[in-house]
Amino acid sequence: MDFKVLAVGDVVGTPGLNRVSRSLRYLKRKTGADFVIVNGENASAVGMTPQQGEEIFDAGADVITMGNHTWSRREIVPYIEENSRVLRPANYAPQIPGNGWGVYETRFGDVAVIDLIGRCGMDYGPDNPFLLVEKILKKIDTKFVFVEIHAEATSEKLAMGHMLDGRVSAVWGTH
Repeated sequence: MDFKVLAVGDVVGTPGLNRVSRSLRYLKRKTGADFVIVNGENASAVGMTPQQGEEIFDAGADVITMGNHTWSRREIVPYIEENSRVLRPANYAPQIPGNGWGVYETRFGDVAVIDLIGRCGMDYGPDNPFLLVEKILKKIDTKFVFVEIHAEATSEKLAMGHMLDGRVSAVWGTH
C-alpha cells in the first residue's frame, strides 16, 4: 500500500491563498495524496493570520509549516500555541510559542513532520538545523518522517537532503 504526500511550497499573498482554496482538494484527489503539508508563512505576503491558516486547512491541508516570517503577524501567536498542526521552525529558541515538529495520526499509521529553518543568509541566529534534526529524530518512532527546511541557500537545503538520505521519508526546501 502506497502512502502519498503532497507538499506545497510557499503560499504567497491573496493570489496564492485563492489558488490553494480553489485547487488543493482537486490536487489531492488527482494525485491520490493521503497527507498534505503546506507552507503558509507568506499567506499574508509576509506572515499568516489565523483566518488564513483556517482557509488553508479548509482547503485540505493536514499540516501548515512556517518559516522566517512566522512572527510577522502577531495575531498568529495564540493560534500557533493552540494548534499543533501549525509548525514553526523547530530550531527557533525553545521558549517561543508553538511546536517545530509533530506526530500526526493517519490511516497508514503515525506520520512525523519536522519544520526547520536554515541559517545561511538569515538575519538572526536560529539553532543549527543539522544538529537539532538529529536530536528530534531520536525522539521519533514512526514509519514516515517528513522534513521541510525553509532556507535561503540551496546548498543548505541540499546538504540537509544528503544528510538525511535514507533516514527519513522525504526532505524538501522552501523559501
